[in-house]
Parts: sequence; C-alpha cells; structure tokens
Amino acid sequence: MSALSFASPGLAVAAGVAVAVPIAIHLLLRRRRSPVEWAAMDLLREALRRVDRKRRVERWLLLAVRCLVVACAGFAIAAPFIGTASAGIRSARTLVVVIDDSAASNERLGTEDGGGTAFERSVAAAKAAIEALAPGDRVALVPMSHPASVSRDSASLDHRGALQRLTSMGATESVCDIPAAMEAASTVLSNEESAGTQREILLASAFRAGSVGAMPPLPKMGNDGAEVSIAATNPPAAQGANLQVTGVEAERLAGTGPDAPASLRITVRRDRGDGPLRTTVRVAGPTMTAPVERALELGAGERERSTSVTITERPADPASTLRRAVVVSISPDAQPVDDARATVLPPTDRLRVAVVDRRSFDAASALDRLPAGDWVARALAPGEPATIDVTQVDPVALDARTAAVSDAIVIAEPQLLNAGQWAMLASFVARGGMVAVLPAARERVQAWTGQFGTTFAIPWKMGIEARERAQPTALAGEQPGSSYLAALSGELPQLAPAVDVFRSVDVDASVDPGAVQLTLQDGTAFLLSWRPANARGTVMLFTSAIDLGWTTLPLKPLMVPLWQEMVAEGRRRASTAQVASVGSQPEIDRQGVVELRPVSPDGASMPGVRTVPVGAGGRTSMPLERGGLLEMLDSGGRPQGMLAAVIDGSVTSVAPTDQDRVRGWLAFAGTFTWVGDAGSTTGSGESTATAPAARSNGSLAPALFAAALLFAVVEAFLARRFSHAVKSGGILRNQAHQAHDVPRIASGGSR
Repeated sequence: MSALSFASPGLAVAAGVAVAVPIAIHLLLRRRRSPVEWAAMDLLREALRRVDRKRRVERWLLLAVRCLVVACAGFAIAAPFIGTASAGIRSARTLVVVIDDSAASNERLGTEDGGGTAFERSVAAAKAAIEALAPGDRVALVPMSHPASVSRDSASLDHRGALQRLTSMGATESVCDIPAAMEAASTVLSNEESAGTQREILLASAFRAGSVGAMPPLPKMGNDGAEVSIAATNPPAAQGANLQVTGVEAERLAGTGPDAPASLRITVRRDRGDGPLRTTVRVAGPTMTAPVERALELGAGERERSTSVTITERPADPASTLRRAVVVSISPDAQPVDDARATVLPPTDRLRVAVVDRRSFDAASALDRLPAGDWVARALAPGEPATIDVTQVDPVALDARTAAVSDAIVIAEPQLLNAGQWAMLASFVARGGMVAVLPAARERVQAWTGQFGTTFAIPWKMGIEARERAQPTALAGEQPGSSYLAALSGELPQLAPAVDVFRSVDVDASVDPGAVQLTLQDGTAFLLSWRPANARGTVMLFTSAIDLGWTTLPLKPLMVPLWQEMVAEGRRRASTAQVASVGSQPEIDRQGVVELRPVSPDGASMPGVRTVPVGAGGRTSMPLERGGLLEMLDSGGRPQGMLAAVIDGSVTSVAPTDQDRVRGWLAFAGTFTWVGDAGSTTGSGESTATAPAARSNGSLAPALFAAALLFAVVEAFLARRFSHAVKSGGILRNQAHQAHDVPRIASGGSR
C-alpha cells in the first residue's frame, strides 16, 4: 500500500475543493433584495457606494487570511508525507543498491578518503542513499560477490531492515560479479510492485581492476521501456603501493633425494606503484622448526621478482607427512588479502613406481632384446641405495591394489589392458597418480590409442600405426619452455641432441600447445603431458617406445634424469593440486574426509572460524570463503591431509581503472551518473554530487502549524478591526449594518 501523499491527484483535488467550498457558499448565499426607488435614494446610494468600495477590500483581505489558515493547517498535517513525489509531480522510487563486497573491497584507503577500507566507504554511501528514501519508496540490496543468493521477488518498504542487513554485511574474499549483480537488480526492478516508480540503481564500489575485471558485457536495464537511472560512487584516490604473492612452488632440483631440505620458489608481483619497494617475505608451516624471513626488493618500474627460500622441517613421521604445507606472507600494504598465499608440499617418503610389462626371465638377454619395462626400471633405480621403489607387474595382475600402493604407473604394453584396467587408471590419475604410457614395441598397429584417448578425454589426434622414419631424427636442442621438466632445463641442450628416434606414433596436439614437453628436430612431439579435468594427477605419453628398435634413448645419459624427474614432478604436481580457489567447491579425493578445518600458518586451530563440511561424494557442501590452510579430518577427527585455499591475484587487484572506460561500460546499461563526496570531481573533471540528503518534510510541520496559528491571530484582529463596531445605547452595532438599514427602510422592511 502506498503512503498517504500528494502524489495522489485525487487528494490534491479534494484539498482544493475544501478550500473553495467556503468561498462558494459565501458567494452563492449572499442575500439579494429588490430595491424601491424613492426621492433621496440617489444621495444614499452614492454614500453607500463609497462605503462598499472600502468594505469590499476589507472583506476580500479577511477571506484570504481565513483561507491561509485552512491551507497552512492542511499542509502541516500532510507535511510528513509530502516529498515522495514532489507534491504531485514525482512518483515513488525503487532503489536497488548493488554493493561491492568482493576481495578487492578489502583495500585500505588513504586519509584523504577518511581511512578505513573501500568496503566501509561503499557501505557509508549505500547507507546515505537508503536514509534519503521517503516512506513509500522501495529498496533492495544486492552484493556483488554472490548476487544469486538475493531474493529477486521485489524490493522492500522496510528501510530499517535494509539498513540492518547492510550493517551486518562484511567484505569477503570472493570474486566480484558485476554483470550478475546488475542482472539481479534488473529482475528486482522489473517486478510488478516497481511499476510506475522511478527505478534507480546505486553501484557502491571503488571500481578497482579486481572488481571490474575485463569489463564483460552488462545487461541492458529497462527492457520494458521504462527508464532506469544508474549512479555509481566516485572511485577513491589510489594511495600507496601494493604487492601480491602470486606463486609458491616447491622446487625440484635434479639429483636431490627425498631427504634433501625443501626449497621454495616464491614470486612477488607489483600490483600498484612504480617506485622502489622493499618487503619482508615470511614462510611458516605446521612442520617447520621455525618461520623463515627474507628481505625482497623491487627496483623502480620492476614488475615481478622471485626468490628461493630453503626451509627446515622437523623429523618426518606419518602424522607430520600429512601436514606438509606452508603459508608465505609479505609486509602489509594497501591490499591485505593478497599479502599471503598457501600451498601444500609433496610428501618426503620414497617414490613408489609400478612398471607394467610382460616379465622377461632371461637375465642374460642382449641389450637389443631387453623389454621396455626393464629399461625403465633400470633408469628409475640405477644403483644402490635406490631412492625410488620400483615394482614390475604383469599386465594381467594390474589392479586397484597395485594403484593403491603406487605414486606412478608405467604402461609398457598398453594393448594388453582391458576396459576395467583403463577405468582403474583413470581413477588413479584423478586421485593424484601419474600414468606414463609407451607404444607397444613389438606392435606396428597401436590399436590402444582410441581407448587411451577416450579414457582420459584427451583432445589430441593420434595415429594408430607406427611410422618408420627415412633418417634417424634427433631430439631438438632447444626444447619448449615446459615447467614440467624445469629441473632439467639446464641439461637438455647438451643431453637431448644425442638421442635419435627411428620410429614413432604421430600425435597432433596443436589444440593443446602446452602439452608438448619434448620435441624432435622436425618439430614433432616426443613426450606429451595431460591433466584430465578435475584430476590431481597427470598422464604422460611417449610417441616412441623405450626400445632400441625405436630410439637410442635407453643408451643415452638423458634416460636416467628424464625418468626420475618425470615421476618426482608428477608427485609434486599431485600435491600442489591440493590447492583450490576461494569461492569454489573442491572435490576431496581422500577417503573418509568429512570436514575441512581452517588452521593458522603454524598449524594451530582457529577458534570461532567455522569448518567446511564435506559431502558423501567428496565435494564440499559450501564454497571456500577465505584463503589459507585447511586440514582434512575424518569422522574421528584424525588428520588426512592438507588443502590450500588461494585467491587469484587478478581478483584482489587494487590497480585503478580508467574512469572514462568505466563510464562507457556502465552507461550501456542505462542513464549513468557519478556520485561522490561534495565538492569532489571525477577523473574527467565534472563535479559530483553527494547522495541525496534525508528528506526533512516532517520537520516542516511545526513551522506550518505556527504559521496557521499566526494567521488565525491575524484573522481575529482583522475581523474585529473590519467590523467597525460602535457603542450605541450600551449595544455594539456594526456601522455597515447601520448603512444597510437605509435601503431596508426604503423597501418597507422592518428592522
């Protein structure tokens, strides 16, 4: 129900009629007489005419004062309701406040903008806009971080409730989705209860790069023909520099064993500012003996800098192995959310590899007849003591029990696997295992390629027949800049050209350029990698069998470091895959995990911080809300591993955006204006206005009542003054009545 106001034409007409009725009664009910002419009539008529001219002015003045008394009293009663539509001209409003509560809104502002955070500034602007609403205006709140959670039925008349919801909100670490928030606002405005109102949207944000992103297309507002006004808070000044921790990786150094100290490569990138910067990098973790700190400097204009930090951990035990993780932080700056980043470290126990091939019982076999599985086993464990546990398995015996005790599985005879074994390998990769597949050395037609591509959903085009090369082709000296074999990058230029290939299976991976890890000199692929969707593990494919009839690799120095680093990197990547983005609902592949408990960088519990439940299917029942470490717990509260929640640096960026671009972007959706602090200007030089101040119509009522009282006093005085009463024989008589008695006598009337 709309509030009582002069927005209703009927009420305006009724008010006018109420004032006009006394005037009409006065004019219509005046007494009319039929004059009778007599001898002295002309003299008396002239005297009466002179008196009536003066009395007529007095009567109209008195009537005007009496009408003012009625009008002021009426306006005083209606004052609290006037303003919803500017006294019958402006209609009621529907305001949708779209507020930025995303990760970028955690930015700390300078003193010029009152300090605090960008989110607090947006809340203040939204609060002022809501308080400016009049009774009968509607309001709705839409957060930019999760607009889908807002009811889109209609806006509410409950302004106090909207203010309470606004006060209870807080800045999140989630992605900002302005297009979805604008779509939600459009849905609210298109509700039938908003029909006929002035429809407005207030975008309360600092409009940093992390909020606007690549400025995706916005929905057009007012598709039903009604105009929608869009106002946006003027972006605050960008003060202070900002750095982001963008990468934390456990380095794998060639030739190091599992007992070597862990080394981390930390990357810090400049997000805002161009001058020299100095920060302190701090590394802490549940298994570390003590936190490690290191100074890091960026020169003027330098955008990114990396450093390596070696950490010392407590002696390994089964419990601590499951908690190997670190949190890297830097000195506080303009954006606190991107000052820390967590990651999970790979386990330190010995690698376990299963090599699937038909067993050879002839220990004295010539090298040219040595099976591929034997070559791989010798490369993984070339001497004593071996750092990798290698188990050779017959293809018929490959089952889930083998996968359960292995970190990597090498398939040397893929044509011998059945459909169930391929499905088991897909599950193994999904849980974090590495599978390396070699062509069958004794087969010309590689019929297994179709099953291989289907099992792992690989987009490459693979031939089914091995191709004989007219001339041996060596590995290229300059290999792709692959991070998978980064530990060998310094050795590949010398070791790779010594390897010749005589036969290979053609694989076209042009749709996935990053898949190729090693190439031949003619540009064809020799080694490729693939990570299936939602899998922690990796699939490796050699286009040439590890057989001397196919390649000289088994006899070359590259053979040992290639296989050792490949399986070590596979496990490292499986560990780093235990990293999920804030805002996502990750799938937990550890059996029995029922919840994720946030922990501090040193592994201590965090009282008051709610845990994340894990459903029966392994997926969390709610999105991750904050960055940091989460410990996987089973139903008995026992640790089962760690998960790192990270925030994309592009989402937290507080780099300022060009206001003209933002204006053009938002103006597409509707009529657009900036609003901001009084007297401030936008980047284009135009002045901005503050949010409308709260209406003070209710405060006019006392003044109007006082005016009505004043006019009543004036009316009483004028009525007394204009009566021209005189005392005659102890009785007050009106001089005008005496003058009117003359024509009454002339007409024969009695007094």
